[in-house]
Amino acid sequence: MTPPPLPTPLSVAARMKDFPARFSPMLVKELRQGMRTNLFAVAFILLQTVMILSLLAGIADPGSPASSGFFWFFIVVTLIVVQPLRGFNALSSEYSLNTMDLIQLTRLDAWRITLGKWTALNAQTLLFLTGVLPYLVMRYFLGNVNFVVDLAALLFLGLGSALASAITIGCSAFKPFVLRGILLVGAGIGFISLFTLMQTMLFGSLFGSFARVAFMAAVALAILYGCFFFLSFGASRIAPLSENHATRKRLVALSFAGLAFAVALLWPNAKDAAIVVFGLILGFSCIDALTEPLPVYSRVLEPFRKGPLRRLAAWFLAPGWLSGIGFFLLCAALWSLAFVWAWPSSFDFKNPVEGTTGLLSMANLLLFPLIFIHLFFPRHASGSFTFGIYTFIQACLGMLTGMTATLASALSRFDELVVSIVPIPSVLLIAVANKGVSPNLELVRLGIALLTLILAVAIPLLRQREALRDFMRNLKPS
Repeated sequence: MTPPPLPTPLSVAARMKDFPARFSPMLVKELRQGMRTNLFAVAFILLQTVMILSLLAGIADPGSPASSGFFWFFIVVTLIVVQPLRGFNALSSEYSLNTMDLIQLTRLDAWRITLGKWTALNAQTLLFLTGVLPYLVMRYFLGNVNFVVDLAALLFLGLGSALASAITIGCSAFKPFVLRGILLVGAGIGFISLFTLMQTMLFGSLFGSFARVAFMAAVALAILYGCFFFLSFGASRIAPLSENHATRKRLVALSFAGLAFAVALLWPNAKDAAIVVFGLILGFSCIDALTEPLPVYSRVLEPFRKGPLRRLAAWFLAPGWLSGIGFFLLCAALWSLAFVWAWPSSFDFKNPVEGTTGLLSMANLLLFPLIFIHLFFPRHASGSFTFGIYTFIQACLGMLTGMTATLASALSRFDELVVSIVPIPSVLLIAVANKGVSPNLELVRLGIALLTLILAVAIPLLRQREALRDFMRNLKPS
C-alpha cells in the first residue's frame, strides 16, 4: 500500500492563506479550531435535519402551531444554548493550558483576545443563521406565516446569541467553576424573561406597530451594550493592572445611556422600556466600577494630569473603585433625575421625605456591599477584583431581605417595626412601598437611608487611606 504523499511547502503555505492578513490572529485561530470541533459539525447537521423535518410537517399541516413550535424550538436551543456554551471555558482554558502568557507576549492586548474569541463564535453562529434562512422562505410560501415577523424574530435570536456568547466569554475569565455556573444561571433567568417579553411584543398585540418598533430599538440598544460590557468585563480581568480599560467602559456606558434616554424622549410610547434600559446600563457599569482593583497609579493616571478638567475627570473615569465611587454618585444622580421625569407618579411631591428615602435606597442597593467588602476583606479589595465577593454579599442580602419580609408578614401587627429595625436598602424599599406610616417614622427611615449612603462611601475611603493619598499625590501635575 502506497502511503499518501507528504504535503509540499507550497500547499501548506496556500492553506495558511485561507484568511486575509488583516484579520485578527485570535479570530483566525479560534475559527480554525472551532469549525473543526465535533460539536459544531454535529449541531449544524442536526439543525439542518430538524429544519427538513419541520418543513415536511408544515407541508402536511400548513400553519399548525405544533409544527411552528417544533421549528423555532431547535433554532432557539442551538443559538441561545448550544453556541454560547462553547464559550464557557474560552478564557479559563488558556490559563489551564498555560497558553495565556504566550498569547500576551504577542501584540494582542486583552481586548483583542476577548473580541477575537467572541467574533469567531458569532461567525459560526452566522453560518447557522444563513442555514436557516432558506427554510424561513419556504415556510412563507407554505402559507399562514408572517415572513417579516419571523425574520425579525430570527434577527433578535442572533442578537441574543451574540449577547449570550459575550456573557459566557466574559464570565469565563473567572477560574472558579462554581462562580461561572452561578453567573450563567442568573443570565439564563434574565434571558427567559427577556425573550418572553420579546415574544409578546413580536407576536402579540399589546402595542401598536410604532410602539413595538420603538420597544425593539430599546431592547436592541441594551443587547449591543451588553455585548460590549461583558467583553470588556472579561478583557479587564485578564489584562495587567497597568492597562486602563475603565475609562473606555465608563464613557461607553454614559454614551449608551444617553442613547437610551434619547429613545425615551423621541418615542414616548417606549419611554418605560427605554428608562429601564437606561437604568440597567448605568447599574451594570457601576457594579463593574465599584469592584475594580486599585491599579498602578503612576502610569495609569499620567494622561489625567494634563489640565484641571482631566484631573477632575479622573475622579469619575480613572481605573479602580476609588473613582468608581465618584462614577457611581454621578450615575445615581442621573438615574434619580430620569426616574422622577419618567414616573412622576412614583415620586410623591407632596411627601418628598418618602420619595427621597426610596431614591436613596435604590442607590444604596448597589453601594451597600462595599461596607462589608472593605470591613472584612481590605487586602483583597485593594489589589484584585472583588466581583465574586460582591455577588456573594448581594445574595446574602437578598436572602436576609426575604426572611425579613416573611417575618413582617407573619407579625402583621408589628410589620412596620420589623421592617424599620433592619437597615438594609432592599428592606427600606419594601417599607417605603407600605405607605401610611407616621411622619416621625418616615424621618427615621430617611435618616437610616442617608446614614447608610454616608457609611458606604466613608468606610472604604477610611479603610484605604493610603491608597487615597497615593491617588491624590499621583494626580498632581509634575
